[in-house]
Amino acid sequence: MYDLEIERVSIEIKRRRAERVLLQLPDGLRPQAFKLIKALRERTGAELLLLGDSCYGGCDIPLHQAEDLQADLLVHYGHSRMLPDTSVPVLYVEAKVNIDINPLVGKAIPLIRGWSSVGLTATVQHTHQLGEAAEALKLRGFHTVIGPGGRRTPHNGQILGCDYGPALAVSAEVDGFIFIGGGRFHPLGLALATGKPVVAVDPYLSSVTEIGKDELRRLAMRRMAAITAAKGARRFGVVVSLKPGQFNLSEAEALREKLESQGREAAIICLDDVRAETLTNFSEAEAFIDTACPRIAIDGLSDLRRPILTVEEAYVMLGERRWEETWGGSHPG
Repeated sequence: MYDLEIERVSIEIKRRRAERVLLQLPDGLRPQAFKLIKALRERTGAELLLLGDSCYGGCDIPLHQAEDLQADLLVHYGHSRMLPDTSVPVLYVEAKVNIDINPLVGKAIPLIRGWSSVGLTATVQHTHQLGEAAEALKLRGFHTVIGPGGRRTPHNGQILGCDYGPALAVSAEVDGFIFIGGGRFHPLGLALATGKPVVAVDPYLSSVTEIGKDELRRLAMRRMAAITAAKGARRFGVVVSLKPGQFNLSEAEALREKLESQGREAAIICLDDVRAETLTNFSEAEAFIDTACPRIAIDGLSDLRRPILTVEEAYVMLGERRWEETWGGSHPG
């Protein structure tokens, strides 16, 4: 299903004369790790090492591990480039997926009746299919718009859990969005960020579903409940991730100062992997603020029994931003 670009990777390993190569795979590709190593070793003769740590996105590049292992090259699978030049060369393999998208676009038509202009978005595995989806919709009388890529999203129409820029750039021009990719997190975030209807096309489940108002309301209510609970907290843990693309110490320091200016106590907690069991051990903290990937706060720590806010939500709690600025006009009521 995924294009692992074995020939391109092999050519790059040989071109760079890399003798030791560290491979970083997301969970979904790890069942193919042994076959991948065998294919690359046969073509290059290089020493191939597998990283067993996390691979959450293009923000999660294991530079320190690559340095410790004295790797000549790091091959990162499943995401697009996010970081600038790095201490160890990084080769990004986006692992594109080629699935016939036309039948799924056809299944989406009943859910977008009444729309005249449709915004198209996708995860990186499917951005190359947005043009095909646009043509299929145009044949059915729809005007389509694909927002421009940016620094974190190099492909037009590409969205991340932390960056909906291409969609926000064209939100005023469209009646709603079609999202192509797996899971519910991205289309839910897209709906909340833009305040527009979203239809999720999942090629892996061959499903087409609408992000309903009730689903959005439940998520918005959970986030507002977390903000409300955090307002009563006097002692905060401000979380800083040590992953290169998530590291945001300056924001954490600014938040600590703002909290202390309101008479609250705050400590900055630095860690590589943000997990509920780790934060739970800091039992003095009554609430947490996540300066790393917003997905951690929104749906990544279900076992944490204390509120954890994103940076934007923290500013709502502090009275410096309005809820509507954070969630695209969505209202929990």
